Amino acid sequence: MSLVRMAAIAYVVAGAVWWIFNLTVVLLCRRKVRFVKDFDDSAPPQWPRVSLIIPARNEEDGIEAAVQTRLKDEYPDMEAILVDDRSTDTTGAIIDTLASKDPRVTPVHVTKLPPDWLGKQHAMQVGLERSTGEWVLFTDADVHVVPGCLRKAIAHSVANNLDVLAVIPELRSKTFLLDAVIAQFVRTIVIMIRGWDFENPRTRSGAGSGSFTLVRRTALDRSPGLQWLRLELGDDLALGQMLKASGAHCSLAMGRGTVDVLFYPTLRAMAQATERAGFTTIGHFSMAYIVPLIVLYGGLELSPYVALLFWRMPILQVAGVALLMVAQATCIMLTTWWGGGVLPAMAQPVGALMNGVLMLRAGLLGTFRGGVYWRGTFYPTSLLRKGRRVRF
Repeated sequence: MSLVRMAAIAYVVAGAVWWIFNLTVVLLCRRKVRFVKDFDDSAPPQWPRVSLIIPARNEEDGIEAAVQTRLKDEYPDMEAILVDDRSTDTTGAIIDTLASKDPRVTPVHVTKLPPDWLGKQHAMQVGLERSTGEWVLFTDADVHVVPGCLRKAIAHSVANNLDVLAVIPELRSKTFLLDAVIAQFVRTIVIMIRGWDFENPRTRSGAGSGSFTLVRRTALDRSPGLQWLRLELGDDLALGQMLKASGAHCSLAMGRGTVDVLFYPTLRAMAQATERAGFTTIGHFSMAYIVPLIVLYGGLELSPYVALLFWRMPILQVAGVALLMVAQATCIMLTTWWGGGVLPAMAQPVGALMNGVLMLRAGLLGTFRGGVYWRGTFYPTSLLRKGRRVRF
């Protein structure tokens, strides 16, 4: 057997292992991770006070409508700390207007970012210091919830003695191409964070959600705190990992039908957002890591289609057809599980190629600039390396 044939067989076998692993992950997630909408909202002996901490920077287009969905949540003891993080638009004024109409809203305006802090984490810390709740909900300014969501989340957490409940939101977008890219991105993240294993205290898997992470304050007090995460660009994942490592009882849930967010309005916006995590959290600040990762990941993702090209090796073409069926079933099952569409899921090769391009772009820009821009501030690589906390 020639070396070329041996390499071709080895490649297809590697692709088969990859896609069987993906299928296993999806089946585990669908079996073990519950939906918030299915939680029992039976009242505990006393509803604990909950503090919503909502950092916002230049969110004038959507913050009012999103916050109003939180205020209509019908939770009996709630406060909302809205932190204007150095906005240059009318976000601060909108926050003040919301506070004037609802006594549960506390407006906070951050005008200066202290050294060695990322803007979002600093805004979260400022909001935490102003909060009074027994539970804290960290949530982004553009997230929408349906009435009763918080009651279900608290009732479930109290009944199951949880310290952390992270909710993956239903992700909305405006274009088919963006849907395909997001579907691919979500599957990659689900695999990386081992979401089905989050509740297992014997594992290191951990997860957080920028859209909805509910934390018992005593668990946060036992951890190193937000200051430990002050330079971590993957703040949501790092928060979940930190809390679990500190002994918190954690759980992951799906928000389809209860929690949703417009993930990115355009592909350009997603590309800009990828600059930070692509170069830092995932890319390890190094093109020497990013390029092989893109090649390996892309090769495995596209293996069913490449196998079909081995026309002189019919057995590999047959394997390619089987792999293609497994890959399509896997993508459809996961994407529809979190609320995405079937057609974007079936466009998996397009999503894989586009995510590779975004990752490469992030690496090149991060290397060329010597750091990343986020929320209007430039952070050099040397500073971000010191604050890296996420581990996969």
